[in-house]
Amino acid sequence: MVLINWKNLINDINFKHQKCQNDPKNSMAYAYSLGQLLLEIKTLFSPTEWQTWFQKNCHFSTNCAETYLQIAKSWPSFRKQLDTYRKVDLSATEDKYQMQFATLEPKDNLPEKLETQINKNILSLDNSKNYTTSPLKSKESENSPTIHFYLPGKVVPKARPRVTANGTYLPPQYRAWRNQAEVEIYRQISELNLEINLPIKRAAIYISFCGKHRTNSDLDNLAGACLDALTLNGAGVLQDDRLSCIPKLTIEYIPNTKKTGVWIEIEILS
Repeated sequence: MVLINWKNLINDINFKHQKCQNDPKNSMAYAYSLGQLLLEIKTLFSPTEWQTWFQKNCHFSTNCAETYLQIAKSWPSFRKQLDTYRKVDLSATEDKYQMQFATLEPKDNLPEKLETQINKNILSLDNSKNYTTSPLKSKESENSPTIHFYLPGKVVPKARPRVTANGTYLPPQYRAWRNQAEVEIYRQISELNLEINLPIKRAAIYISFCGKHRTNSDLDNLAGACLDALTLNGAGVLQDDRLSCIPKLTIEYIPNTKKTGVWIEIEILS
């Protein structure tokens, strides 16, 4: 029998609802992620059971939930988000910062606000003047379509799961970076007019770390963190990070740049 960590799942749902209200710049990305979770959860219940479960656990209105569901249905489906809660039993200390949400009355105008943003491009971060997400295009040399992402800030190196008496979980700092990176990838994906199906099954990856990253970090762990954020257990852009999916991986470090972040180029292979 597959068990679901309902406590962390419910906390995450209400946390993402709060982010939709308090973080307008990234609200659509959080709304999509929340909508995907709700879509999957609905399949586990009958209609009556779903209404009972929703009213008991979700701190927002049914109209607001319906908006999240519609947003999720209108965007490409990247991954099965419930897998995260089926695979690991996160300790309470890991997501403590997410559990400290306040019980808020639903904002009546939230669904309308989100609906008006569905067909709009979301403004990029402070680095937008220097770093922008490129639309899908072909490389002249090999005529292979490519996608570009830019993740601002220092990359937290990939960490191994920790096993404790309370369960198995990822270190809080790494998981916080993963959540931030996945939201940013969602946001940038929403700006692209992709004519391909996700996840990508075979690709060449080029990763450039720019600026002031931790120089004592292993390069493979930094790259591993980026790949994890892209695969099905992350944003769902790539099928996985095995050799059959990524036959070519190029990594470089460019320290002398004004902005700190990481450029990721995905060249889609046939």
